[in-house]
Amino acid sequence: MKKPISINDLIAKSPRRLGALQTGAEAALKTLAATHKSIAPELAAHIFGASLAGESPKTLTLLVDSSAFATRVRYALPAALPIIVGELGLLELPRTQVRVRPRQ
Repeated sequence: MKKPISINDLIAKSPRRLGALQTGAEAALKTLAATHKSIAPELAAHIFGASLAGESPKTLTLLVDSSAFATRVRYALPAALPIIVGELGLLELPRTQVRVRPRQ
C-alpha cells in the first residue's frame, strides 16, 4: 500500500495543476451564478451545479436535485439561454444537458 502524500507536497510538486483546478472551480461558480440569475428563483434553488465543457460548441451541463425539477428546468432553459450566453460572454450555446444528482 502506498504512503499517502500530503497536500503541501502535492502543491509543491505541481503548482500548475492547482492553478488549473482553481480556474475550473471559478468558471463553474461563474456559470452557476449566470444560470441562477437567468432562471426563476423557485427553479434556481434546485440547481446546485453548472459547468461548460467542450471546445466548440460548448455544452452547458446543469445538476438538479430531483427529476421533477429537472423537467421544469428543461422547459425553462430556452428562455434563459440568451441571458446565460450574455452573462458568460459566449456567442452561442447550442447544447445543454440537465442531469439529476440527488443532494446528500
